Amino acid sequence: MDKLKLIKSIVVIITFLLVFGSLLLLTVIYKKAQPKQDIYQEKNLAQPIGSSISSVTTVGNNLAILIKDGGEADRIVIYNPQTLQKVSTIHLQETSNE
Repeated sequence: MDKLKLIKSIVVIITFLLVFGSLLLLTVIYKKAQPKQDIYQEKNLAQPIGSSISSVTTVGNNLAILIKDGGEADRIVIYNPQTLQKVSTIHLQETSNE
């Protein structure tokens, strides 16, 4: 009777190790299959020639980039560095004091 308990225990332990090892192996394969993101990837903000970045600040997880010149009014480009996409553009206009 003790031998049967021992065999059952060994079977349970080996089954656990097989399942755990398989999950670990699948996780490693999945992570290696994912394309790596290049954090230093070049990104074009699609601004006109002559534009210049005046300042950059963070707003939550995004970057707020103040862009001047380029034949347009000053504007703020909200950029998400995690998705490498422009979220929005805010155009600034001067108001006349009359």
